[in-house]
Amino acid sequence: AGGNHIDDIAREYYFYPNKIGGGLVFKQTVNPWYSFRFNLNFFQIEANDADAISKGRNIRNFMSDAKIIHFSAGVEYNFMPRNPFLTLRSLHKFTPYFYTGLGLGNYFGNIISDVNTQKMTQFSGTNLNIPIILGIKYKLSPHFILGFESGAYYFLTDNLDGTNAFFLRDEKEKPNPFTPAVNTHSNDWYTFSSVSFIYTFGDLSCYFNLF
Repeated sequence: AGGNHIDDIAREYYFYPNKIGGGLVFKQTVNPWYSFRFNLNFFQIEANDADAISKGRNIRNFMSDAKIIHFSAGVEYNFMPRNPFLTLRSLHKFTPYFYTGLGLGNYFGNIISDVNTQKMTQFSGTNLNIPIILGIKYKLSPHFILGFESGAYYFLTDNLDGTNAFFLRDEKEKPNPFTPAVNTHSNDWYTFSSVSFIYTFGDLSCYFNLF
């Protein structure tokens, strides 16, 4: 998988993979339409204001790097499930799907707020998040499936990049031209695109198996 984050540092693009990640997925098919799904992922974050389009970010010139260990559980919905009457067999080879649920992610890293002096601040945290993922699966053989998916994790924190240390804590506090500005009104996202190989267990002739 390749991904990037959307927050207060670096590029403003929604999908601009710049770091490699990966993970494990377990699914339990309930019926041809629904599966319970559990994810365990490892993501990386690397951000530099020098890469941003915004001149304000260029001038601020923050740098940040972090790692995220992330678990989520939820429901995967198949838009073209296996036909229980076994008609149109050629359509059984693929299905688009949607996945959402609830996740918990632990993150830790460093933020450099002064590139010249390399002034570094460590940060960490654990927060809930919501996965929003679209994908497509294709049947290669009776037991192997190839999957492509892309999506985002909406984290219930504004600190994936470590910028919490630079928030203005008091509304009466007035920033000056040398005060680094961050957006305190939106939480952070992690977006990704990935390729997966799925191995299916059990009796494939069972009605409740997807393929």
